[in-house]
Amino acid sequence: MAEAENPLTPIHDKVVKIRSSLYDFLRNVLTKMRPVLRSLVSFMSEVRKAAKDLAKAVGDQVVQNIITAGDQLLKVVTFVDKQVIETIKMADKILAIIRKSNSAPEKAFKIVKTMTARLAKLFRTVLSKVFEVVIVLNPIDIALSLINTMKRMLQMVFKWVGQVGQIASGVKRAKNLIKKSVKLLKTEAKEVTKLVKDVNKLKPA
Repeated sequence: MAEAENPLTPIHDKVVKIRSSLYDFLRNVLTKMRPVLRSLVSFMSEVRKAAKDLAKAVGDQVVQNIITAGDQLLKVVTFVDKQVIETIKMADKILAIIRKSNSAPEKAFKIVKTMTARLAKLFRTVLSKVFEVVIVLNPIDIALSLINTMKRMLQMVFKWVGQVGQIASGVKRAKNLIKKSVKLLKTEAKEVTKLVKDVNKLKPA
């Protein structure tokens, strides 16, 4: 059967688009967040060591926001990173099956339906966790901004506070990147839903 006649070809094209969006998110957002997270981990280590003394200057809540929300952020972003890669791999498997199906596409309908459902589930999980990243970034952003306003005074006691300005800026950039990506991912999530519906309409001749 010619590729143009294969009923899975439109499905293939939609999966390619979804995969491209996920890859762009991985490359342009998650990859750019990694240096910020590494700096944050180093900063959090110093905050933990000086937690009691730092709390006297900036308050317990600020210190806890950095430590607790910071730990949560690292956990969620690590999960999102792995989940995005897993979703891309699932898309690759679907594409590989469709490309091999030209001679008998109907035989691939069932497996494509199953794998597309998995792809949709993975994508929805990615989107929900990206929302969580936005929520977790807020208290970290506020806490770092507060410490940054007190940087000169705090540096007299805590020399490592000098790096807070750079880290705070990095967190704000990460926050903006994530917020923009949420809109794109929400749009793509609608396309994933349409994809599942289109796949489920496939019937053997």
